[in-house]
Amino acid sequence: MIIDPTAAARRPDPERAREWLAERRVFISSAMGDTAAERQAVAAAVEAEGASPVWFEELGRDAEPEEAYLAGVDMANIYVGVLKEQYGRLLSTGFSATETEYLRARERGKRVTVYTAADAPGREGHLIRFIERVRTFVTTESYRDIADLDRRVRRRLHELSAEALSPWVKLGDYVFRADLIADHGETVTITARLSEEIAHAFEAMRDQRWGRPRLKLTYGTRVVEGEVGTVRRTVRAGGADQIEIELVRVQPPQVEVMRAGTSGLSADELVEAGMRALFLGEPLPPSVGMLDFMTDTGIDGNELQQAFAQPNEVADAIARLVVTEGLVGSGRAARIASFTLGPRVGGARRMEIEWVEPRAHTNVEPRRRRLEGDWRARQAV
Repeated sequence: MIIDPTAAARRPDPERAREWLAERRVFISSAMGDTAAERQAVAAAVEAEGASPVWFEELGRDAEPEEAYLAGVDMANIYVGVLKEQYGRLLSTGFSATETEYLRARERGKRVTVYTAADAPGREGHLIRFIERVRTFVTTESYRDIADLDRRVRRRLHELSAEALSPWVKLGDYVFRADLIADHGETVTITARLSEEIAHAFEAMRDQRWGRPRLKLTYGTRVVEGEVGTVRRTVRAGGADQIEIELVRVQPPQVEVMRAGTSGLSADELVEAGMRALFLGEPLPPSVGMLDFMTDTGIDGNELQQAFAQPNEVADAIARLVVTEGLVGSGRAARIASFTLGPRVGGARRMEIEWVEPRAHTNVEPRRRRLEGDWRARQAV
């Protein structure tokens, strides 16, 4: 797997970024007792970048406070937490309003960003433990003062717009960010600004006189295969060249027609056992015995190892592509419902994945399977 080294630093066109942000709502979460200035600063930064802040001070007072908190999270696309010294009073959930909002944001698949005050000598024990829980799944940032927080929030909004407007894709062995994906069913066109190495590789495929390769394309929740058609390069003054890659005769990847179980385990239970072994290092069920090949997940362990080793900023996106290509591309899952990969702490990353089983019967809703735990690098090889 070859990852474009320039992709992580991609910045979107300012006009397109502002259009994207204009449709985003940002929920501001913190203990109100000690972060009034921070909340004002975050709201001002969000508005200055074109998005809409959602915060308790501006929410309607008709609902009970606890209901208003969660309604605010639900109506937002992005969650921004600011943690200073106070944890806040406990709600009926058993957590403070801030932690309840954080849990709701993660449950609903919001983009979560958390900032912690660098200078907080009186930080409460409950808040210290909350921050530790957050850091299993989120890379937090420390802010020095209000100006620093303002700068960090603005930068993060730009990063989120870049991720949305230039999604990560995997095409064959190459991983990069696309500026545009035009999927017309039988043809798919990917437009991107690529490193010279990757651009040259696709041009070489185009120039093959006989037998252009078929490549597997993975983006979002979709996996397809197609033959390399035209590859066009547009030379851009003062920037990376733009490459347009067309896949033709596109179709879903070839998958197993029959999926069988063994040793009292269904085919989907065997896949889950393989996932537990791959990510969490759990032993396979003893009943599998010599039939351990039936627990194959379709995921390339070497590519998974590469994803694990990437910087925190991109590891989640790349690992998601590898897992989607493996599970969905092999027919072992209908789709990946959710995937979250935490920052690397020592030799481990906290991970959560939920996938939907392939539909076996038209009148039976496929079940979801979920895995959570510490993924260690040595287990991905």
